[in-house]
Amino acid sequence: MSDKSSLDANKGSVGKEFTPKGKLRHQFALEDRLTLLFGGGPFDKDGVVGKQFKTDGPIGGTAQSAAEQMQGDKKPVFDKDGAVGKQFKADGAIGSIGEKVGGPFASDGAIGKNFNPDGAVGGTVQENMGSGKK
Repeated sequence: MSDKSSLDANKGSVGKEFTPKGKLRHQFALEDRLTLLFGGGPFDKDGVVGKQFKTDGPIGGTAQSAAEQMQGDKKPVFDKDGAVGKQFKADGAIGSIGEKVGGPFASDGAIGKNFNPDGAVGGTVQENMGSGKK
């Protein structure tokens, strides 16, 4: 894995251009002037468009997440602790439904136990698409 991704907002040649001091942000200099006159605006860092490119926004966040994963700073998405894998845990978005339904769908039930990191389905995903460690 590369130790540097061009998408990373902190380390990359592309990602840093979307930060407030980056070249792309400076393309909106007219908007900055309008902001000084009228306050706010869609391209302002907190505006409708501008906030999409922050590292916690949908566009900037996706790029940052991808960069961190490519650099090995983040677990693979299907890892038991990754963005998708953690949803199958008992307190995750998907796993919690099984817990609420209970019975065979609970994490220790006949069906639910197969989706745990050491279960038949969860274990296979963890080994092949996760970090490989159960």
